[in-house]
Amino acid sequence: MANESPAPTVVDALPRRYRGIVVELLADRAPDLLAALRRQEKPTLAQQEAVLEVLADAFVDNLGPWDEPTPRGALIDDALGAFLEQWPAEDLTDE
Repeated sequence: MANESPAPTVVDALPRRYRGIVVELLADRAPDLLAALRRQEKPTLAQQEAVLEVLADAFVDNLGPWDEPTPRGALIDDALGAFLEQWPAEDLTDE
């Protein structure tokens, strides 16, 4: 019998480029959510909304002069877009 690798979790499925910043922000601002996403293959709609709220708040915290994003802010914005691309709301359920 072939060894089947487990399905990737939400965290594992994030593009490597953005995984670190998403994990860092969730660990700091929503550790229970991060723990859940490390066990699931797909977020629920409520979890997606919570991730987006964390990332959006962090983005605002990383605006520089004239409301231009800092390099970290730009990375957070890109991570938010990658998360939405990976798990669009129409593909999620409340369960």
